[in-house]
Amino acid sequence: MVVEEIMTRDVISVSPNTPLKTVGEIFKEKRISGMPVVDEKGNIVGVITLTDLMKVLSNIYRWKQLEKSNPELKLSEMFEIEKSNARVKEFMSKNVVTLCETDSMDEAARKMFISGVHTLPVLRDGKIVGIIGKRDLVCVCF
Repeated sequence: MVVEEIMTRDVISVSPNTPLKTVGEIFKEKRISGMPVVDEKGNIVGVITLTDLMKVLSNIYRWKQLEKSNPELKLSEMFEIEKSNARVKEFMSKNVVTLCETDSMDEAARKMFISGVHTLPVLRDGKIVGIIGKRDLVCVCF
């Protein structure tokens, strides 16, 4: 089986300047766990995933724990301001692992396992034509 047979063709993407809040809303509404980040010419410049958003939540948690021991710091207020201004470009993964439509599912699995990523954009002539996620791999294998 090749990637083209199971990839999602209607790829949802965002720009580097998209607010993180918007990304979270898209993940929730579309029930997806990652998406490509593209520039104004449609070239892939990164990937943003739930894992990236979890890093933000981890920071919030740490700040709140620190604030408990020192309430006058007002860290949660500072973080809320910072969070509302945060953009995809600050948190996206820039080293993007990609596939071609003709790659085998074995190749997709190999790339996921070796690179430790779970969202692989599929490119044709440098442009995104699909995406494969960990759910797709599991569905094919079981």
